[in-house]
Amino acid sequence: MTRFSNSHLPTVLKTVIFSTVILTGQTFLQFNNSAATAASLYQHVLLLSVDGLHDADINDPLLQPYLPNINNLQANGVTYTNAFTSTPSDSFPGELNYLTGASPKTTGVYYDNSYSRSLLSKIGSSAGTGVLFDESIDKNPNLISGGGDFGKGSIDPSKLPVDSTGKPIYPHNYLNVNTIFEVAHDAGLHTAFIDKHPAYDLANGPSGKGIDDFYAPEINAKVALENGKLVDRSTAQNPSNLTFKTTTKSTSLTEAYDDLKVNALLNQIAGKDSQGITTPGTPAIFGMNFQALSVAQKDATSNGGIAADGTPSPGLINALEHTDASIGNIVNALKQQNLFDSTLVVLTAKHGQSPRQGTATLISENTFTDVLEKAGITVNHATQDDIGLFWLADQSQADTATTLLKNLKNPAINEILSGSTLQQAGFGNPLSDDRTPDFIIKLNPGYVISDSTKRAEHGGFSDDDTHVGLIAASGILASGFKGTIQTQAVKTTQIAVTALDALGLNPDLLQGAVKEGTKKLPGLGISDTHTVPEPNISLGLLSFMGLMLTASLWKQRKQIS
Repeated sequence: MTRFSNSHLPTVLKTVIFSTVILTGQTFLQFNNSAATAASLYQHVLLLSVDGLHDADINDPLLQPYLPNINNLQANGVTYTNAFTSTPSDSFPGELNYLTGASPKTTGVYYDNSYSRSLLSKIGSSAGTGVLFDESIDKNPNLISGGGDFGKGSIDPSKLPVDSTGKPIYPHNYLNVNTIFEVAHDAGLHTAFIDKHPAYDLANGPSGKGIDDFYAPEINAKVALENGKLVDRSTAQNPSNLTFKTTTKSTSLTEAYDDLKVNALLNQIAGKDSQGITTPGTPAIFGMNFQALSVAQKDATSNGGIAADGTPSPGLINALEHTDASIGNIVNALKQQNLFDSTLVVLTAKHGQSPRQGTATLISENTFTDVLEKAGITVNHATQDDIGLFWLADQSQADTATTLLKNLKNPAINEILSGSTLQQAGFGNPLSDDRTPDFIIKLNPGYVISDSTKRAEHGGFSDDDTHVGLIAASGILASGFKGTIQTQAVKTTQIAVTALDALGLNPDLLQGAVKEGTKKLPGLGISDTHTVPEPNISLGLLSFMGLMLTASLWKQRKQIS
């Protein structure tokens, strides 16, 4: 019978312990590194919205010569040819789609111009008020700064609705669920966002703290070009020599406005803040929107948009070229900073525009409200574009109103959603939810409710409104994914989950996405980084056996000694 002598035990123990540590370490590293590898796939997610960009625009042969940089993104990424934004397709719910992973039913935000049955217009008033979050809540809407710090500080609290305690409700307070910025911020990551009104404080999420660097120059400011620079009366060197007008009255002014935001984004890519003052580092999640295309699509004064025969107007071509060049500058900046491989770039649109080709048929804004009022049905609030959202004083009259409007046989009306059909269409119950309209009028494609002159609008349910462009690209994307096309139907809500997964953050922390069961975009090779991988069982077993052997030998040594 062979037995170890007391003198040999230390050497044997050292060998066994060393082997056990190695095996245990291998198990730990394999377990840990599989998570780390997935989590470190991307360090940044950049979200770009070209408002008004249809999937059909990206694929239009007549527009291809003006989209070289977007085409380059396609070559380095995945193109989703059946991507759809929110319904209604307004900017607010459209953006919240990809910031929350949820639809208006869950976010509680149906439009930038909506109604709440529980909020008050001011202290002492009765419950129920319109909620308008645009330039009208700026301290000074005539200034690019909004009269403040280009962000939440530009909002005048006296212009906001209030709750029953008299507390002003900022846009971020109005949102029912958190945003990807809040998830990233809570994880200690740096976040930034650029948009068109200070009212896009909405993107901060309910905490009001999701975005570290928020820059929102007012798009409806009164501006002019001075020495090639966009200025307002407070920043112009010689204001008396200039003619100031609203930015969106001119595609060229809107392009200059977009340039302000691009320059801020380039600062952020370089690791600076939007103003180029401090150096917090490149944000983990950041992004901006482009407005020039949307303005050109609506422009009736210069016959903008795309003609009925498919011929693009000079104004639309110019807006597309300018926007595409800006996208090229952004991608080049990422490459210069060696960030293109570590950044997932997502290009999409908050909304489309209807009609894409031809000119809209305009109907008066009182077409439906007058009919209802004459029948004794009081409309508390109506939001109308190429859609109609209606909140009634007496909700029990919703069925009567629906029947009355259907009987008009108006050619603009496609369908009226009320009662059970409203909920079946994916919206809330107006009898229990204070935000949901009592009924929604879906218009036939090509019709717009407006007293102003415009050739197109968004907000509705049509394919031109909702079928948007969507490309996800990166320098590090595997060759098997680059240049591929995904034809299955996806929603822009899936961008939110994809963004968090790409950064190794847990999408289950995104309240709206969890509630609606939103999944990540397919075809990008991004694993579920928040899922803990299984350890190697064989290595784990060996480690356990090694530890048991060590304990046994140690016990023998104690007995011998």
